[in-house]
Amino acid sequence: MNNAELSALHRRFGLGIGLGLVATPVFGLGFGYLFNLLSTDQAITAVSAGVLPGLLLALLAFAGLHFSRYIQPFLAWVHRNESGHSTSHLQRRLARFPREYWGLFLIIALATPSLFLASLPGGLAARPETFLHLLLLQLGVAVIAGMPGYLVALDGLGRLVARLGLNRVQVSMKSKLMLLGGLVPLLSYTLIMQYFWLETRGLDTGLLLIWALLAAATLALTLLSIQSLSQSLQPVEEVLHRSGASTHADLARLEPQSTDEIGYLTQTLGKLFRRLGDQESYMRAVVDTAAEGIIVVDEQGNIDTFNPAAERLFGFLAMEIRGKPLAWLLPEIAGPDTAPALTPSEEETTGLHRNGKPLPVSIRVSRMEISHRTMYTCLVADITQRKRAEDNLIAAEARYRDLVETAHDLVWSMDPEGRWTYLNGACQSIYGYTPQEMTGRHLREFQVASHAEMDSEAFQAILAGKELVQHETVHLDREGRQHHLSFNARAHFDDAGRVLHISGTARDISEQKAFQQQLSYQAEHDSLTGLFNRHYFQQELERTVARTARNGAECALFYIDLDQFKYINDTLGHAAGDQLLVEISGLLSSHVREGDLVARFGGDEFTLLVYNVGHDQAPRVAENFRQLFEAYKFYHDGKSFNVTCSIGGAVIDHAVDSADEVMSHADLACNMAKTGGRNRVHFYNPADRDKAGMAEDMGWAARVREMLEEDRFQLVYQPIADVRTGAVTDYEVLVRMVCDDGDVILPGGFMPAAERFGLIHAVDRWIVARAIQQLTQLREQGKEVCFSINLSAKAFEDHTLLPMIQAQLADTGLDPSWLTFEITETAAIANLGAAERFIGELKTIGCQFALDDFGSGFSSFSYLKHLPVDKLKIDGSFVQGMAQAEVDQAMVQSMNQVAHALGKATIAEYVESEAILKLLQQYGVDYAQGNYIGRPNESLINLAATRPLYSNVTQLKT
Repeated sequence: MNNAELSALHRRFGLGIGLGLVATPVFGLGFGYLFNLLSTDQAITAVSAGVLPGLLLALLAFAGLHFSRYIQPFLAWVHRNESGHSTSHLQRRLARFPREYWGLFLIIALATPSLFLASLPGGLAARPETFLHLLLLQLGVAVIAGMPGYLVALDGLGRLVARLGLNRVQVSMKSKLMLLGGLVPLLSYTLIMQYFWLETRGLDTGLLLIWALLAAATLALTLLSIQSLSQSLQPVEEVLHRSGASTHADLARLEPQSTDEIGYLTQTLGKLFRRLGDQESYMRAVVDTAAEGIIVVDEQGNIDTFNPAAERLFGFLAMEIRGKPLAWLLPEIAGPDTAPALTPSEEETTGLHRNGKPLPVSIRVSRMEISHRTMYTCLVADITQRKRAEDNLIAAEARYRDLVETAHDLVWSMDPEGRWTYLNGACQSIYGYTPQEMTGRHLREFQVASHAEMDSEAFQAILAGKELVQHETVHLDREGRQHHLSFNARAHFDDAGRVLHISGTARDISEQKAFQQQLSYQAEHDSLTGLFNRHYFQQELERTVARTARNGAECALFYIDLDQFKYINDTLGHAAGDQLLVEISGLLSSHVREGDLVARFGGDEFTLLVYNVGHDQAPRVAENFRQLFEAYKFYHDGKSFNVTCSIGGAVIDHAVDSADEVMSHADLACNMAKTGGRNRVHFYNPADRDKAGMAEDMGWAARVREMLEEDRFQLVYQPIADVRTGAVTDYEVLVRMVCDDGDVILPGGFMPAAERFGLIHAVDRWIVARAIQQLTQLREQGKEVCFSINLSAKAFEDHTLLPMIQAQLADTGLDPSWLTFEITETAAIANLGAAERFIGELKTIGCQFALDDFGSGFSSFSYLKHLPVDKLKIDGSFVQGMAQAEVDQAMVQSMNQVAHALGKATIAEYVESEAILKLLQQYGVDYAQGNYIGRPNESLINLAATRPLYSNVTQLKT
């Protein structure tokens, strides 16, 4: 309510009371004149006396001042406070208004006739009857004239009550109804009866009866109306007379008791309270079961409402915290005696738990009006888990960012047009640009022209939704250098299927590519000469034979063997031999046609594949190469050496069935050239098979291949005895070929052919695998034995043998120290570097190594310093003649002493007699092996159960 409305209400309030006060004496004296109780002269005399007007004016002034002061506190309250209940002082002031109002009218009603008659000659005592009539008349007029002002004043106070509030009923509807429906009509009837009485100077019985009937009817109707009103108000009165506050559930039971507006209003209130009760229950359920803490505070920041979620959050009970400052719980949101600041959106802050620990929470503060009071609702949620998750996410993002930024692989993204939008720091190592320099540039700026079309197809496939995996391409860096890159990429789409961006990774595989090329080169080329190696040549030969069978184009195969290589290698040393091989390789490479294939087949052997050359041209081509070698001079240390070659040739035509066949033809022809005196060319002729038994090699090679394929080789074991004790724990593993007719072929019969035709590595691997398998079974059976396994002279060249041994030991769990590998001294000396590496690898695994046939290369012991062998097997040629030749004894003694000085054990081979065994014991040789100790057998020999081959063991021990 604004100031203008308050001023208008103030004026109406005063005007209503003032008009009633003025009308009361005027109408009272006026009715006295009409009733002939007063005359005009008396009125003039009374007024002229001045007492009555002065008193009336004084009463009017008093009334105006009094009621202005009366209403002023109410107006001031409404002006200061827009809501809330007024104080008890104002409520008491409001309750005494009827008394003060009607008391003033009573004073005027009593004072007016008294002062009027007192102002006339003779005074009041001269006219007692007139005074009584005027007094009665004035009282009736006062009630009737004051009633409008009273109702106007109550209306004004009622408008103020909307802001003041009511503690109780101040003016009941029954009293209003009694005044209007009962008292006013009765006074009106009484005034009329008084008029007739004064006019007629008497009242007959009929008139009194009429007055009584009217009075009775009026009172009856008024009482019936009051009863009806009481019935209508009964539900409300029941609520008003209850002790304590009524709940919505109680008020919801209000039911109408009448058909008038009050009944309808009562029914509406009942429905309203039922709805309010439902809403209150709903809101209480929401508040009580809410996951968030709900705290309601007043304008001073004191807590009014504290739901269960808030209790669990802060550790306080509602009864404990209600009325306490919000600053206890949320010091950053509210201060002492202040309301919390409104937060239009969720804010994060720190609360305080009952135990004093800080509590990360989120809060939203809103304002609401409740019963004209401003309240603040705080929705508080525990964000401990969220903060922990956010911290973890931030940490994860930081780790991911660190990983991405420090990754050696390129991490990138680009737009659908192919322009870079993000690159990590790896781009500098690949492209030489910083990420900022590359961002926004197009992919095509870095592509190599030869890969542009392939890259474009891959890019279109990505845009079509295909994931790119390990797409290899070549890009240019800042300096124009090429980098081989492997890309992984995928596109990201929106809901409409449009490509948003493309992301992926890339790895610089330039070194890997170079390494692969190097491995490929090494797998196909000889490390010394740079020519193609035997493996690649055989593959190409197979392809050539297949092409010839299809199209009939003839080719020639030349097998070239140097005639003087062994002499130069033995006399000038291995370095000179290697230099010779390199020069010969260059000589051949510079004189073959482009497209022809030259290879180092092994040792001092070369193979040459000449395309589109038939039976007529092949001999002439071979002769040209022979003459080329014949004219060549090898120079070393200022000396020159003639180097010639023997060339075996074979033509590849439709009659050739396989690469092995034509290779054997060329090999056989080369051997025929060597047999014929060297430095010559010989072409394969089927009649050569009958010469010098050369065809035997091919037969043996076929049989070796068959034995390998059908797993038909046989292992036998020869015991190795301890010379001092006679105990046998070691066995040498030997291989035999068992033919279909039962004949047993020793290694000397088939090993040369296996070596010549490239089967020796397969034989080595077969022997090693079977020996390890057999030793594993024996050890599982509890037999404490060890094996010594022979390897061929070509074992150093087999790059798969060592990995196979490692894999076999890992699979079986066999202790590597139970295995000893043997290789001949001459094989080790021939390739000392490879032997040292090979033996070192076996020693690293944990295996032992023995040098077989020691003494056959007795020219120098110096190489023993470089070979980390464990045992030396003294060559049997020295051991066999010990009993008869003192020189052999001296040789054996010397070798044994040198071996022991180097910390190596010795094994004497070919121990064929007891006399030899005694000498070995005398010289301090560690172990003995030979037919006298035990012959090779398929099963292990238990010496204790055999005939006394070692009958003097007891004597030897002594």
